[in-house]
Amino acid sequence: MSSPSKRKGNTFEREVVNQASEFGLKAIRAYASNGMSLGEAEDVDVKIEDLKGQCKRRKRIAKWLKPPESCDIALVREDRGETYVIIEYGDFLEMVAYMKELRNNGTKLVKPGAKRERPQGEREAAEAP
Repeated sequence: MSSPSKRKGNTFEREVVNQASEFGLKAIRAYASNGMSLGEAEDVDVKIEDLKGQCKRRKRIAKWLKPPESCDIALVREDRGETYVIIEYGDFLEMVAYMKELRNNGTKLVKPGAKRERPQGEREAAEAP
């Protein structure tokens, strides 16, 4: 029998995958919490669409990490480090499902800063005096 901590982690991974599936997203849990079973790095616990994730469940999460009631997200960064966004999982799944829908409808998503090619009609309107 596995330890209570391992069972808690496995349960959380299954919850994450099940919730993503409820949003119509392709989600899979790595066998034995080892991403190598999915052809990924060992620390990958789940895949949701093309996103790789590691699941961490704790008795308590630092209060300062959670967005306050008046905010939808919290942004954190180490000095001279990358910025991370903390968002409720349901809101995250809605965003991923929406992006999937846009892609399925032929909308090309462009990363900020990348040059966006405009459709013919839009290009003509932008060039008009």
